[in-house]
Amino acid sequence: MMKVVLLFPAFLFFLATAVPAGAAGWYARGTLGFEWSLAADFSDADSAATNPPALFGAGPGRDGRPIGASGDFGRFPLLEAALGKQISPWLRSELALSYRRDMSYRGQANFRGVPGEQPVSASADAFSGMANLFLDIAGLPGVNIGRFQPYLGGGVGVTHNRIGEMTYEFPANPGKHKITITPSGGKTDIAFMVGIGTGIVLSERTVLDISYRYTDLGRMYTDAGKAYLNNIPGGIDIAETWAPLRSHGFFAGIRYLFK
Repeated sequence: MMKVVLLFPAFLFFLATAVPAGAAGWYARGTLGFEWSLAADFSDADSAATNPPALFGAGPGRDGRPIGASGDFGRFPLLEAALGKQISPWLRSELALSYRRDMSYRGQANFRGVPGEQPVSASADAFSGMANLFLDIAGLPGVNIGRFQPYLGGGVGVTHNRIGEMTYEFPANPGKHKITITPSGGKTDIAFMVGIGTGIVLSERTVLDISYRYTDLGRMYTDAGKAYLNNIPGGIDIAETWAPLRSHGFFAGIRYLFK
């Protein structure tokens, strides 16, 4: 998180120089956020795959649910830079680039025939680009609420999600098999977000932007490849697995207006 905070002034400097001064209606925004992952349960991309074989396979696990890994990506920071245009007093659009790091997957697997806990862990990040559209309520005819500029918004774009090797542990397994490590993975997917927030006018050119958003970043995939097992030195081939990547959180930033 400290690295993100230290890089934030550099993003603001980039935004401040991206558009020439005097460009009417344009603005730049730099934002820091803190998000919570929603449930992200890993399953096979194809539970019937045989070449290479699926990691989990078909059928119920020891708890009656389909075999997989149930968990989430925890809490993580976001760093975002955006360039926008005030199309009308009540409508604005923007292009935003976001980076999410320090996502730590923690979960539990439910393989059949394995007693005790089955902890699963991995690290991940995501880089996304979104085209956003906002309805500025304060710009509607007859609305006057002083310094406050509440808005509703949404956006759609693309994201590249990356996850490191996933570690499956079986500490209570009476056999020799104690650890499985699956390949890392990365894939580009469609993303979208919806949010609500408000601007608070600080000066003629600066606006404090506070918001809450729900974001769907598509899917997080592990690649097909060789999985390491502590009791099989050469490993085994497995197919890819995936989980949805969705989050919600709070954001605060500064909009700089090029008037």
